[in-house]
Amino acid sequence: MSKWGITGVTTLTPDNKITNSTLIINGDRIEKVSKEKINTQISVTVDNAVLTPGLINGHDHLLGNYYPKVGNGPYENWLPWDNDLKSAPVYAERQQIENRDLYLLGGYRNLISGVTNISDLIPHFVQDPFLKILPTKVISNFTMAHSVASFALPWGDGIEKEHELALKNDIPFVTHCSEGFDPETRQDVQTLDRKGALSSHSVLVHGLAFSEEDIKMIKDRGASVVWCADSNMFMYNKTTNIKYLLDTGVNVCIGTDSPMSGGQNLLYEMKFDRELYKKLYHKSLSEELIVKMVTTNAAKAFRLKNSGHIKPGFIADFVIFAETKNNPYDSVVSAHLKDVLLVVIDGKPAYGDKKYATIFEALKVKYQNLIVDGVEKIIIGDLKGVTDRINRAVGFQKKFPFLPVEFK
Repeated sequence: MSKWGITGVTTLTPDNKITNSTLIINGDRIEKVSKEKINTQISVTVDNAVLTPGLINGHDHLLGNYYPKVGNGPYENWLPWDNDLKSAPVYAERQQIENRDLYLLGGYRNLISGVTNISDLIPHFVQDPFLKILPTKVISNFTMAHSVASFALPWGDGIEKEHELALKNDIPFVTHCSEGFDPETRQDVQTLDRKGALSSHSVLVHGLAFSEEDIKMIKDRGASVVWCADSNMFMYNKTTNIKYLLDTGVNVCIGTDSPMSGGQNLLYEMKFDRELYKKLYHKSLSEELIVKMVTTNAAKAFRLKNSGHIKPGFIADFVIFAETKNNPYDSVVSAHLKDVLLVVIDGKPAYGDKKYATIFEALKVKYQNLIVDGVEKIIIGDLKGVTDRINRAVGFQKKFPFLPVEFK
């Protein structure tokens, strides 16, 4: 039986707030959202909790999921950081691990923080072998360029061709953009526009050097921007002009980047972004907007149809958080790993508190027992096998702050 329900939660659609709500899931879709009494054979009541669409990580490099951070910035652009990374002892350590396990490590890092979909910016031939084994979803329909300047890595078939293909297939064209301060990188937005590659299909990551004129052009062309504040501050001691982007009405979403330069997970990133915005502008960034940046805004940017909202007919990707604040949006933004109560992907549970094991069992979803951040949890797949293989590869018990797990 694939029809089941949840009741008692405060649902953030995220445009509206529905208290004491009921959600009916049928297969991989949301069938109904209401305040009516639940009428499914399989059901769970979750009190003092907030339900949101599954979080979307707007920028990660799953192959680069490792620890600790590497860098001695601030840098002029991404290239000297990349050189420092590849000459670091921890990079040599990481290279001992199979790509499969680095991908799985990144997938689990995202899953336990409520992420149901990840934008992994890397050539398709690198990520394709691992997409079906990951515990969470990765956006696979996109075209790309590594970056815009002449010293970009040779990813894809060139900006013009990649963007043209994005338009043809109605998928996003994703690239690092304006990530640095050298004269060429400062011209990235104008270069994209000159090449005919700045449009509503364009997703621009970082944007450190965006001028106000660039931002107006981005808005006029309908492009989206991914904000990776922690990574920006670590590598460059500067981030994009986020206030002007938001004030101008640009569609902005949030990404972590890899943990070797960026935030530990998307929950950490949301809190970091809120605090940084307050520090930079002496104004508060609303929690409701932050939630939209990791749900509806990201779904729009990456052209994820029927995703990013809690609506009938939409894909049943959602997360339930403990309600720890009076404002339910604040409960999401302020959440820690222990506050992630249940993650559902394509209508099936993937991770959550041990007390929801009956849902996993009723839907015939196999799971593993573990402790995350001091709380008993269950998770799909074989995370223990992943960590055991990593430990054998590097020769010691590797600890990851973004994956604070123990196995019973």
